[in-house]
Amino acid sequence: MRRHEERHGALEDRAAIDAARSAAPEFEARVLHRALVLGAREGWRDAILRWHGRLRLALAAGMVLALVLGFGAAAGVLGDGSRAVNVVWALGGLLGVNLFSLLLWGLATLLPRSAAGARGGVAPGGLSLRLLAFFDRSPEAADLPLALGSLLGRGRAASWGAGAVGHALWALALLGAAAGVLALLATRRYGFVWETTILPAGVFVWLTEALGSLPGLLGFPVPDAATVAASGDAPMLEEGGRRAWAGWLIGALLVYGAVPRAALALMCAGLWARRLHGLRLDLGRPAYARLRPLLLPDSERIGVRDPEPAVMPRPERHAARVEGVGAPALVALELGGDLAWPPAVPRGGGEGRRGDAAFDGGRLDSREQRRAALARFAAQPPRRLLIAVDPRRTPDRGNLGVIADLADHAVEARVWALGADGKDGAGRLPLWRDGLARLGFAPDALILDAVAAGDWLAGRQPEHRP
Repeated sequence: MRRHEERHGALEDRAAIDAARSAAPEFEARVLHRALVLGAREGWRDAILRWHGRLRLALAAGMVLALVLGFGAAAGVLGDGSRAVNVVWALGGLLGVNLFSLLLWGLATLLPRSAAGARGGVAPGGLSLRLLAFFDRSPEAADLPLALGSLLGRGRAASWGAGAVGHALWALALLGAAAGVLALLATRRYGFVWETTILPAGVFVWLTEALGSLPGLLGFPVPDAATVAASGDAPMLEEGGRRAWAGWLIGALLVYGAVPRAALALMCAGLWARRLHGLRLDLGRPAYARLRPLLLPDSERIGVRDPEPAVMPRPERHAARVEGVGAPALVALELGGDLAWPPAVPRGGGEGRRGDAAFDGGRLDSREQRRAALARFAAQPPRRLLIAVDPRRTPDRGNLGVIADLADHAVEARVWALGADGKDGAGRLPLWRDGLARLGFAPDALILDAVAAGDWLAGRQPEHRP
C-alpha cells in the first residue's frame, strides 16, 4: 500500500479511514486495518492469497522432489551391485554436497546483512519471490515481490525463513537417500572396499572408528579394525562384515546429514516466527506521517459510549425514618456563573422548631463538594431540602443522579429552577419535569419562582394569587 501511494498518489480512503478509526485505538493497528480494507477493494488481498496457494504448491513439489533426488543419489552412489562399493566415495558422494552447501549457508549467515546481498535483492528467498512473481503477471501482483522483500529484509526475517525451508528440504533429501540406501542394501548384494595408493591402512581404521563413534552410541554397527583392514585387500563379502559396513554407512548418513539439517530447520523456523512476531511498520516514513492526522486526530467524536438505562435510580427517602432530623437546607447544583448565590429567599423556619434557620449547603460543582454535602446530610438529615438548578442546562444522568442522592438524605425534597422566570430559563423546563418524573418526584416537585421556593422551605402554605 505504501509503495503504491508513494508512486501513484493517495487512494480514495474515506470509508477505510472511518473503519480503521473505529476498529483499533493504536496508530499502527489503524494503518494495518486501512490497508486491509483498501487491499480488498483494489485486489491486492486476492493477489496475496494466490501467492499463498502457489507457495504451498511449490513447497509440496519441492518436498517430493527432494525425496526423489535423495533416493536417486543413493542409487547412483551404490550402483547395481555388479561392482564393489568404495565406502569412502559412497559417504563422500552422499554427504559432500550437503556439507559444502551447509558451509556456504554458515558463511552467508555470519556476513553482515548488506554484504549478504539483502539490499541488492539477492538475499535468501529473493529467488523464490522472483519465481513466484514470474507466474503472476497481473497488475495487482506487480509490487508484491519488492514489498515483501522490503518488509522481511529488516532483522533478517527473510533469511531465517529461507533457511528453514532450505534445511527442511535438505533433511528430506538426506532421508530419501537413507531410505534409498536401506532399500538397495535390502534387495541387492553389495561388497564394500576402501582403496588407496599412498595411505596406510591405519588411516582408514582411525577414520572408520572416528565417524562411527556417534552412530555407535545410537546403536548402529561399526566395523572393527580387522574388518576394515580386510576390506582394503579385497571387497568385503563376508556377511557380518557387509552388515557392519552397511550399518556404518546408514548411521553416518543419518547422524551427520539428516539430523543436523532437521535441527537447523527447527532453529531457523523458531527464529523466523520470533522475527515475524516482532515485525513492525516503519512509521517514520513520510507516507505514514501523512496518515497520522487522519487516523489519529487530536480529537474525535466518540458518540454515546454508555447508553442511558431504561429506568433511572429512584430515591428511597431513608431520612423519613430517622428521628431528630435537622433544619431545612438548600444547595445549588451546577449553577451558571451569572446566577447569584445564595438567593434572596426567606430564611426563617415557620414549622417545627422555633428559630430553625435554613442551612446553606453552598454550590455543589465538584465531586468533593458533593461528597461533603452528602456526608453532612447523612449525619443530620434535613426536614426539607431545596435543590436549586440552572434550567438553562439540559438535565443529564449525572445531575439527575446527584439530585436522587441528595433527596435520599432528606425527609422532603424539591427542585428549584432558579431563574426560570427569565426569558432564557423556560426552554428546558419540560426536560427537567420529565427527568424528575423518572426519578419518582411528584409533578409539583419543580418550583419555578423565588416566593414559592421560600414558602416551601419555610413550611408555609403557598398563597393563592390571581
